[in-house]
Amino acid sequence: MSLTLNANEARQADRLNTSIKETGKYIGVITRAEKLLSKQGTGGFGLSIKTDDGSTANYLDLYTVNSKGETLPSMATVQAILCCTRTKEAKEGLIDFDKWDSEAKAVVQSRANGYPDLMGKRIGLLLQRELSTNTTNGNDVDRVIVAGVFEADSELTASEILDKKTQPEKLAKMLAALKPVNDRRANKSSVAPSTTAGGTNNADFDDDIPF
Repeated sequence: MSLTLNANEARQADRLNTSIKETGKYIGVITRAEKLLSKQGTGGFGLSIKTDDGSTANYLDLYTVNSKGETLPSMATVQAILCCTRTKEAKEGLIDFDKWDSEAKAVVQSRANGYPDLMGKRIGLLLQRELSTNTTNGNDVDRVIVAGVFEADSELTASEILDKKTQPEKLAKMLAALKPVNDRRANKSSVAPSTTAGGTNNADFDDDIPF
């Protein structure tokens, strides 16, 4: 069988397996929906995605419950992910995903507790590039964080889905509100480091949910 050049597909090779480093709007599939628990007892949701053009955003981790069992603001983002993937319940189970192994210095296949019902689902994310200071060692940190969630196909936000809206209105405003870089470093005069990819109430899931 012969091969025929497809110019559009050839262009995409430049972006395969590249890490997302910039603020913007991204659509892709969830490649990691991991249940997290820090050494300090903080619980969270480990999120990674692969966009339609092959770029990746890994370790978009959201810590949702502190060591005292109190809900943190990031829980709203996790609830929005459930809503925007039309998932009423994501049961806990084992998931397989790619993970960087610092000892092997390579990406390896890993297995951990997570939410299989969310794996492979399409999602839209607004990502914000953020510079911050590591409170432990004082080093600068350059990463992208989740600044917004929307349904991949309709571009409706969680509140619009729950309100049974049919036309997206909020996403454009949310995107316009993002900064090219949100600099939260203690010493803002220092040179920015190289990028490493890395609401407050729960949504009420009841019989009024339109899916």
